Amino acid sequence: MLIINIRFTTLSSCLVGNQTESFSVGGVDQSTTIDENGKPIIHGSAFKGALRNIVREEEGLMKYTKDYVKSLIEKVLEKYEGIGKTDKINKMIKSLKEKADNPKAEYIFGMEGVNNMPRLFCSDFRVLECEDKRNNDYFLIETKNNLEEKNGDLISNPRTYKVIKPGVVFEGIIRFYNPFFEDSDEELEKVKCELKKAIKKFGTGLYGIGNSKSRGYGQIRVDFGDSIGAGECDDKI
Repeated sequence: MLIINIRFTTLSSCLVGNQTESFSVGGVDQSTTIDENGKPIIHGSAFKGALRNIVREEEGLMKYTKDYVKSLIEKVLEKYEGIGKTDKINKMIKSLKEKADNPKAEYIFGMEGVNNMPRLFCSDFRVLECEDKRNNDYFLIETKNNLEEKNGDLISNPRTYKVIKPGVVFEGIIRFYNPFFEDSDEELEKVKCELKKAIKKFGTGLYGIGNSKSRGYGQIRVDFGDSIGAGECDDKI
């Protein structure tokens, strides 16, 4: 199984997830997403979508992942050789053959209409448990001014955001579980290297969790857990 342990540390104030709170006079317009205990959280689905967008846009840097996806598709197709097929399975096989002819690295996150492919799973990113803070210690209230034009006049429309403070650390895990085929360690190490390079893009400021200015902003630092192991892969990132 491929496992990547990840830490995100906020380097600036960050809005993550764009959770809407109940409207009240003087209340915030947008709030960062919180968990069941009132602490900030980065949902695994939001992280997975943001990472998939990076992999899609950085396709040229994901050669080994692309080749690995192609081999997975071909192995899945082998399972259906010589057996009776329904219209639904025939449709899926046609789709898989088309994807095998033009494989994309992003297919490692799953493919529409194909439920039995091995794929990445992302946990929620929760605040580091050893941090002993009250819930209010994680947040700041920021005001940003938005200028709108109305009938030729510029009108100020200030908006308030409940954001995460700098210095908050989140932990999460990516797992790639392949229950159908035996993977070589060498194959998975190459895929892991490329995924870690893609995850590092979150720290460049070019990509954000949520991938939308209206849903998230801020600067973060990316680190990988000790359980991954140091080596040539880490040196290249």
